[in-house]
Amino acid sequence: MYVAVVLALVSPPGGAVADELSERLGVAARTLERWRAWWSRDFVATPFWQAMRSRFPVPVVSARLPQSLLEHFDAGSTAQRLVQLLRFIAPLSTCAVSK
Repeated sequence: MYVAVVLALVSPPGGAVADELSERLGVAARTLERWRAWWSRDFVATPFWQAMRSRFPVPVVSARLPQSLLEHFDAGSTAQRLVQLLRFIAPLSTCAVSK
């Protein structure tokens, strides 16, 4: 399921692809758009990301988030890279970091 969410986030907005992903995931197209907006606007503005982005030897392309960030994790499969990405952003789920 998590891999499907990442695929939804890295897919082009709108059009038949977005409609199909929305239907397959059982998620409203507006929800997919909110997720994309969170990565492209909200995530990049967090103090967490401002502090952490310089730790990557090759810059993460903000316009391609979350795919660009996912590609920076070294694991055998997409699912394993996704787990690494989720662990990386886990601090964002706490009140102290999200303020």
